Amino acid sequence: MSGAAETQLKSYIIVPIGSRRFSLAAESIVELVSIGNMQEFPHRTPWISGVIVRRSRVVPVCDVERLLGERNDSIDRFHLIVEWRAGETRDWCAIPVAGECELASGEAAAQVEIHTESQEPYITGSLQVGEDRIQILDLGKLIQGCQASCEVHVPESGS
Repeated sequence: MSGAAETQLKSYIIVPIGSRRFSLAAESIVELVSIGNMQEFPHRTPWISGVIVRRSRVVPVCDVERLLGERNDSIDRFHLIVEWRAGETRDWCAIPVAGECELASGEAAAQVEIHTESQEPYITGSLQVGEDRIQILDLGKLIQGCQASCEVHVPESGS
């Protein structure tokens, strides 16, 4: 089976991120949890908001809106815990979500267009849902790209 045909058989979760909607492969979703008990602490990773503990794991809360250059002032209602992969690396992160998620499968998932080259390397394709074309987000590529290019500002010591 070709890669394109294989991708078309997947289901996708459509998630509001900032002012846009993106889709993630449904098999990458670990669980959906209510907001609460996020721990914040000093660190030097600008796109991590804090951590939550789920299933005996410490899961970083990833500010995907910031990574995508999106801003939304709505109040987050839950965390979508997603497994991301980049090369040999495989991990979980929690994405704060303010709006409703949708499942796209069957006919909608069959209308997937694969992008082999994109201006945004973390966008791997698009999904046609009604009148809307929803971009497919590869969270591993987004995180890996930010790790390589995000500037970390280290405060100077007072000594």
